Amino acid sequence: MSRKQLRNDSLVGFLGFFAALSVIQAAINVMRPEPEIWPAVLALVLVVATVLAWKAPRK
Repeated sequence: MSRKQLRNDSLVGFLGFFAALSVIQAAINVMRPEPEIWPAVLALVLVVATVLAWKAPRK
């Protein structure tokens, strides 16, 4: 593996881990009597960033 591929894989892993945690937090937040919007927005941003990093061209 090249250095660029390792960096990209590390980024995908980092983003994926925190995206999974934020999706769980957003799901828990929905169950509360007065849910807030920021956990869902954070989850959306992290999931989109993960997908973009995963789909980044590998040369």
